[in-house]
Amino acid sequence: MKQVLRAQVEKRPSVQKARPLEAALRRSGHLRTVAETLGEEAVPIVQYLKGKKNISEFKIADSIRAEVNSVRKMLYAMQNSNLVSYYRKKDRQKGWYISYWTLKPENFDYLALATKAQRLQQLRERLHKEEANQGLFYICPQLDVRLEFDKAAEISFKCPECGATLQHQDNVKTIEQLKGKISELEGKK
Repeated sequence: MKQVLRAQVEKRPSVQKARPLEAALRRSGHLRTVAETLGEEAVPIVQYLKGKKNISEFKIADSIRAEVNSVRKMLYAMQNSNLVSYYRKKDRQKGWYISYWTLKPENFDYLALATKAQRLQQLRERLHKEEANQGLFYICPQLDVRLEFDKAAEISFKCPECGATLQHQDNVKTIEQLKGKISELEGKK
């Protein structure tokens, strides 16, 4: 199927083919996924590596004005998520090994899907817990803690943080919000 579509695009002379790397990174969802999964520090690295191959970590750090160690740490985290690949080469003058990095844009969709699946699983687990303990939550008036009945009873319904008396919390709205978030995530592509 992909080959048929690709052949159709190639036959049209007026349409320029978008490079897969640029197409993948143009979607803001991918950068948002990177920020959520790896942290905001990874976004400038992804943006810098876009369209480039085999860039040294020193050049990346210099270009985004960050320390080499923090860039290296972020690159290894990105490599663990299979977003970049690298090879090492020994510098003849200094005797150090230098890593050269390349972005793997084809894996951004996989990361987004895995992140979505993980988020859905967390929401479903929380929904199950909320439904199983419906009407059995107690909360501090200062919003320091929220406890289930058993744990609240163990501490005599007193907040362990500020000492205030815990108040009963109806969690029907929480359940509705969780169901809405799950529906929203399941509806997204």
